[in-house]
Amino acid sequence: MRSPQPTLAFVYDRCCTSDTTELERRLKACGEYVVAQGWGFGGWWRDTGDQALVNDHRPAFDTLLRTMRAAEGCQRVCLVYDWHRLSHDLGKRTILVRRLLGLGATVETCFGERMTPDGRHEPLGSLSGMPLT
Repeated sequence: MRSPQPTLAFVYDRCCTSDTTELERRLKACGEYVVAQGWGFGGWWRDTGDQALVNDHRPAFDTLLRTMRAAEGCQRVCLVYDWHRLSHDLGKRTILVRRLLGLGATVETCFGERMTPDGRHEPLGSLSGMPLT
């Protein structure tokens, strides 16, 4: 019998201000969540400054995608503190989530909200504005 594939968390956040106190707090919470879930760390990515505000070119997010693509053979989770760490704009956020799901990865928040490549949303109805269809 094959052992289950290990789960690796790929942590992403963004911050446009020079004060990174909140960013560091969120990243610490993400680290604690990964440990509590028993996952391994696939890495940490942060877009900062103006790059954190654009939705069409985020260097750290693009590198995260390439790294996740290369990590086939394990369960991959893109962990964000909350959905706004991807974008405050629902349409743009949906595009970014679809890019992750297209890799076969799960996208999860530190509040246990998740979207899976097979279309499941857990817990249903609590995804802070994420579309449920």
